[in-house]
Amino acid sequence: MKKLLYILTISTLLFGTMACDEFIENPPEDQISVNDYFKTSNDIENYVKKYYANFPSHGSANLPLSENNSDNLIVAIPNAVINGTRAPRNGQWTNEWSNLRSINILFDNLDNVQADISSYGQFLGEAHFFRAWFYYDLYKDYGDLPIYDHQLFPGDEALLDPRAPRTDVADFIISELDKAFQYLGTREAVGNTRLNKETALAFKAQVALYEGSWQKYHAGTEFATSGANPDKYFLQVVEASEELMNGNYTVGLMNTGNPNADYYNLFGLDNMSNVNEVLFYKIASTAEQLGHELQFYTTRRTRDMSLTWSLVTSYLGKDGKPYDYLGLAQSTKGNAFLTQVAADVDPRFHATVWVPGDLRVGSSGQLFDKPFLDGGSEELSATGFQVKKYSNPYSSGAGADFGGYSQTGRIYFRYAEVLLNYAEAKYELNQEIAFSELNMIRSRVGMPDFEVIPQEQYGDQLLDYGYAIDDALYAIRNERRVELALEGQRIDDYRRWAAEGLFVGQRPLGYPFEQSEFPTLEVKVNEDGLVDYFQTEIPSGYGFKANRDYLISIPNDELTLNPNLTQNPNW
Repeated sequence: MKKLLYILTISTLLFGTMACDEFIENPPEDQISVNDYFKTSNDIENYVKKYYANFPSHGSANLPLSENNSDNLIVAIPNAVINGTRAPRNGQWTNEWSNLRSINILFDNLDNVQADISSYGQFLGEAHFFRAWFYYDLYKDYGDLPIYDHQLFPGDEALLDPRAPRTDVADFIISELDKAFQYLGTREAVGNTRLNKETALAFKAQVALYEGSWQKYHAGTEFATSGANPDKYFLQVVEASEELMNGNYTVGLMNTGNPNADYYNLFGLDNMSNVNEVLFYKIASTAEQLGHELQFYTTRRTRDMSLTWSLVTSYLGKDGKPYDYLGLAQSTKGNAFLTQVAADVDPRFHATVWVPGDLRVGSSGQLFDKPFLDGGSEELSATGFQVKKYSNPYSSGAGADFGGYSQTGRIYFRYAEVLLNYAEAKYELNQEIAFSELNMIRSRVGMPDFEVIPQEQYGDQLLDYGYAIDDALYAIRNERRVELALEGQRIDDYRRWAAEGLFVGQRPLGYPFEQSEFPTLEVKVNEDGLVDYFQTEIPSGYGFKANRDYLISIPNDELTLNPNLTQNPNW
């Protein structure tokens, strides 16, 4: 029976997730058989390019908001993941596999293409990248997974496949990225709004770092894979990064020589096409109804987001040494605290947190007055550390109403992350510190060169990962946290590091509260006078379950439908 591919518009396709008996022998004129469709390079391009819509957009400030599932940021209620309150999942995971089933249709029909591969190699490379991307999302959630590289139909024996070890899944993802790299054009050739070789290398380094550190730090637990070799993956990070750093590629850091502005400006740009640091990003155009709400939630409201004391105190002083935040908080509070910290520490703090006197909306000259501790729904900044990163006071969306007026680009991969991935993997592999790469990042914001600081010098702000690490690795991780704050990396980092010690049994804290700035507001504070917003909700701190919550549960119906599937630990 013919498999059919339905054409809804010239460029929009509805494809292969229907049961065989739902197809008909003689399709109407607006339906094309799969066997008749995959013939030309245009067919391949039209089929593949729709997957670009699957890359997440800024939406309603989704990127900084995602770090609510970490020790970097909170909203008005405790996050269910790090608080350990999720329930086992019912239903099926069919929809989670739909993109993989769809992309596999293409690979199943490549033999039908009559054009020379030189005319569709870019699109084939994109297809391999998308298959890696879709699998990576599932892999981070579930760990072990069945591996499917072809389309499945009802009754296929492969539907009863067991889960392959997560190392096999990581290897499959990496192999797909190697194939993507083979076919994709360079950024110089195709730009940075289309997938390119630089992005494939960056993604490969990210995947390999995730698996290598997962296997190292989850070793001896139910989450580890027997016989796994973390160094295999750390080496892949180093090799992919060095290829990108040393090859003939378009890379760099956005650095105009203005250490107080360059880092901040990077994330608020609409057009990032000429920024070498941005390897791949998504354009947002209001003219094409593709705008979003990022500027609305960073320059006007907050979506209830606020940063934590834990993140803020990770910023070193401008001298490159740990800063005594708690000492300052005993005598300097509220707006004065924010202002003094901004003057004294790493400029990336001021690029990430609103400080009194900052310009919020250029068109009206509106300044930031004080944090929205007394804000209502969607306007709350409970900790006093209000999210500034991604704002742009001169953006067309700054201060505008809700309605998709923001056009800020959405970065997926940037060169600074590659340098940090390299530095971490290089040290994990052979205890070698990548001073040159780390110093490039520091130099952009005018910070002193990277140095290894004895952990005892961090004082009260020393983080506890739940296990001991040496001073150099601690410093590398701290640099990563500061540089990549609110970019969605912190969630992946604590999961792969098995670092529940960062927040279990602890409550997220805020800045030292100054009552005179909010005369009628009742605010919960701890013994040091720091805002303690969840004091009542989680009196014993976050309840993340370390033997369970690093992965999500397999939906119960899937375990019934496929008895060869096993549930994730302790679900």
